[in-house]
Amino acid sequence: MENKKAIVIGAGIAGLAASIRLRKQGFDVEVFESATTYGGKIKEYKWEEFRFDTGPSLFTLPELVDDLFTLCNKNPRLYFNYKSLKSITKYFYEDGVVINSYSDPQAFATEVNEKLKLDANIVLTFLKKQQKTYKLLAPIFLENPIHLFSRLFKFKNIPALMYVSNPSFLFSMNKVNKAWFKNEYLVRLFNRYGTYNGSNPYKMPSLFNIISHLEHNVGAYLPEHGIRSIADAVYKLAIEEGVKFNFDACVEKILVKDNKAIGIKSQYVDYQADVVVTNMDVNNTYAKLLDRTKAPQLYLQNEKSTSALIFHWAVKGNYNILDVHNIVFAKNYEEEFSYLFAKKEMYFDPTIYLYISSKAIANDAPEEHENWFVMVNTPHIADWKLDVNVVRRLILNKIEAYTGIAIENQILNENVTTPTDLQNTTHSYLGSLYGASSNSLISAFLRHPNFSNVKNLYFCGGTVHPGGGIPLALLSAKIATDLVKESH
Repeated sequence: MENKKAIVIGAGIAGLAASIRLRKQGFDVEVFESATTYGGKIKEYKWEEFRFDTGPSLFTLPELVDDLFTLCNKNPRLYFNYKSLKSITKYFYEDGVVINSYSDPQAFATEVNEKLKLDANIVLTFLKKQQKTYKLLAPIFLENPIHLFSRLFKFKNIPALMYVSNPSFLFSMNKVNKAWFKNEYLVRLFNRYGTYNGSNPYKMPSLFNIISHLEHNVGAYLPEHGIRSIADAVYKLAIEEGVKFNFDACVEKILVKDNKAIGIKSQYVDYQADVVVTNMDVNNTYAKLLDRTKAPQLYLQNEKSTSALIFHWAVKGNYNILDVHNIVFAKNYEEEFSYLFAKKEMYFDPTIYLYISSKAIANDAPEEHENWFVMVNTPHIADWKLDVNVVRRLILNKIEAYTGIAIENQILNENVTTPTDLQNTTHSYLGSLYGASSNSLISAFLRHPNFSNVKNLYFCGGTVHPGGGIPLALLSAKIATDLVKESH
């Protein structure tokens, strides 16, 4: 008897993971990717002896990657390795205050005590609270198809549901952080976790403070060969497991008959399948591949996340004041988000994220040089104009003012990625990095589910439940393929 056939649309990290999981269920799996390579947003850029990660840069919950290898009875350490970052992020403020955010909670709390004269227990107690919240809620809200209420309202979930009904979870991340820490520097630092899924910490629910738990109680990591090596390893595993890949193969349509997905059309050829899993941006999936299927507007019309303007700079020199991950804050952080979401304009004093992997991965830049990934948040593509030269000047001036580094004449080469580039190269709707934002109390339920009203059609990736970033994208693949397993 022939194996059933599964088609995966998109070879981003969720698509790769879904293809492996489907293969282990016994499907013949074929992946169609419109780009010339795999990885989705997890790409890299090279210039001479410099290498840059171009997408995600902070790695948490590595066990979710390892799970794919153990599922296939393989040792993940034979495919990729990673190191723990003792210092996760270095934060620079406008008045010269610099805070090192350490992965060890006690070291971080001690740093806060020394730099801000705050009781270290304020930080430690907060992180313990987030640890408890995560352990209670992650199995229900992150690892579960929450749009199936029969899964959500189980007897065993009652303690967690009662816990999340606490009135404090009705408040914004900023409101809770402000009441807890009562210190503007620390509030800004913890509010920044709202940007991890492109949202507004002054509106998103305080529940998302659990992100801080992942960094400080669990740990942050960097693969030995950069973030791109995660996609390399998972792709290699998929090939070994017998997944077939088609690159530079644009999917024109998901074939639907009697409200059932029966395959796809790619390059004018129909491919039949028993199951279709799409890793494509959910808005684009409906607009381009399901044009005859009624789109679920409840999930598609919600507010989109931020986009980004990114500079890759090959830099001469070594700058010891900087770490692998660095943040140069806007002076008025709340106003920055007002510009990004309400005014939908670029802010005149943007917060700068600076990632220098060569500080931990020597081969990413020549000796006495560094590879700078410099990013500022922007609104998603709308009726606003982006002057790259103006933003570059703002960034250069601000880095010099906050760190004392005059970098302009040390830049040997520059590569620029705009929101339009993100839309065109990663097929991200409106250049939004994470699909829907999390700027409402019910935002989790406004993300598209991992299943569809069309039978045998499933969704994974950063624009559907449970959200964006490598860990959540991997969880989306597991949820989607578990649903496939139950149905087949």
